[in-house]
Amino acid sequence: MIEIKEVEKESIAQGLGISKGDRICSINGCKIRDEIDLIFYESDSNLMIEIEKDKKRRFITARKLPEVKLGIKLVPFEFKRCNNSCIFCFYDQMPKGLRECLYQKDDDYRLSFLYGNYITLTNMIEEDYKRIEEQRLSPLYVSVHSTNPDVRAQMLGRDGKEVDTQKPLKRLADAKIAVHTQIVICPGINDGERLEKTVFELSQFFPYVRSIAIIPVGLTKYRRGLFPLRALTQKECLEVIKNIFRWQEDFRKRFGIGFVYPSDEILITAEFAVPMKEFYDEFPQLENGVGNSRIFLDDIEEINIMELNGIKGTIVFITSHLPFPWVNLLRKRLLLETSIICDIFPIENSLFGESVTVSGLLVGMDILTAIKAYEKKADLFIIPSNCLNEDGLFLDDISLSDLTQLSGRRVIATPSPISVLPKTIRKELIK
Repeated sequence: MIEIKEVEKESIAQGLGISKGDRICSINGCKIRDEIDLIFYESDSNLMIEIEKDKKRRFITARKLPEVKLGIKLVPFEFKRCNNSCIFCFYDQMPKGLRECLYQKDDDYRLSFLYGNYITLTNMIEEDYKRIEEQRLSPLYVSVHSTNPDVRAQMLGRDGKEVDTQKPLKRLADAKIAVHTQIVICPGINDGERLEKTVFELSQFFPYVRSIAIIPVGLTKYRRGLFPLRALTQKECLEVIKNIFRWQEDFRKRFGIGFVYPSDEILITAEFAVPMKEFYDEFPQLENGVGNSRIFLDDIEEINIMELNGIKGTIVFITSHLPFPWVNLLRKRLLLETSIICDIFPIENSLFGESVTVSGLLVGMDILTAIKAYEKKADLFIIPSNCLNEDGLFLDDISLSDLTQLSGRRVIATPSPISVLPKTIRKELIK
């Protein structure tokens, strides 16, 4: 059984007298272990729900449409911890003093199914595979890195242990479970011919392996005592892109999709033009930083600039160095087509180091410092929304409201999609 964290207002659960703090034991005789069980078993029309309230158990019957939810949110389950020691692991490269949850390395197929977290499959047991197959937990997201067992073992820090991906991927494919994969490139280890071999060996599992994202290794300034790694050079990124276009040509003929895609970071490091949206098919790896730049650029084109007619003021975009070129295009359009004065302020990441240039890892203190250092008049500062978690906090626990309060300036996060930005700016500047 598991504790109920929240019951939605006017939901079926509330109507049945189920409350926050109650424990849900089973539905139709099936034990509820976590959120996935709840999703799976509450989809029946006729339910017999076993609840523990005030240490007493009772059964409640309910009838509903299969697609209607009970309206119950459960306390998060304890996830499986990672049993690897990856030579490129970002957790090992983080400074001390951040909130505790940021140091907890998960490797849980349930989080992969629910939230798209990448897993390695190295801690899977027979019971896990049976549950995936029974409950059709699809798609899953798997970190492969290399189909060469020895190379993968080295990258996962598991020399001499079983880390073969072929058998588990075949089992998932045989069960018709969709899988999206990623390869983190560490120069000199899994690149070049080894990368090509991995890509084509993964393609053997199509259509159940549905995509491959090629990601550059991320390195912070906290690597003392860790495995010696270096970042991809511009030339190496160009070579990866060249190969991906070549591979895609083959896959499109055979599969009808590109199948393998470079991360935006690889494109920007290579100073390569962002491909058109057709290149990304249905954007299967957006959460992994693949194709966000194309969507951002397309959204800029769709912005209704007319909504800013008659609006005056000064706004400043705060961003990191990686997305700077695309945010700058947005700034230029606002400057050319509106009466708004628009500036852009790219900042370095003092917490992780200058080599970390993605906006999602910007911290509140760096942004606060940049805002305080901006000496010109500004009515509004706009920051990337992807550096805030669901609670509105940066990695260093500063909140968006803290930025406004501590800086004495008005600060907002970019709306999603970016095409609604004019409406947001208008609302802020006419206050």
